[in-house]
Amino acid sequence: MDDLEILKDRRSKYGPPELFFETYGEMCRLLDRYAEASGQDTVNDGHLMALKMVLLKVLRSTWNPAIDDNYCDGRNYFTIAEMMGADDSALKNKLVRNKT
Repeated sequence: MDDLEILKDRRSKYGPPELFFETYGEMCRLLDRYAEASGQDTVNDGHLMALKMVLLKVLRSTWNPAIDDNYCDGRNYFTIAEMMGADDSALKNKLVRNKT
């Protein structure tokens, strides 16, 4: 596929990129603001970035609920967020939490 075909394919699957990125950007800004207001000593950037990837998959799934990949990826990004946010090094080293 050339670039134009890829853009058309993604638009049909995930909606107009302008709306998607506007919405995703706003959701990420809200998440950043919420994390900063949480009173944590420091915000765990790896944890926060994994949560932002969950948001990306939530938006894609909202536009097109029939794409199974979004659910699988979303679960995996949540697992990564859990691992990144864990204080326990054993949990951070866990490769698979649940087999679903």
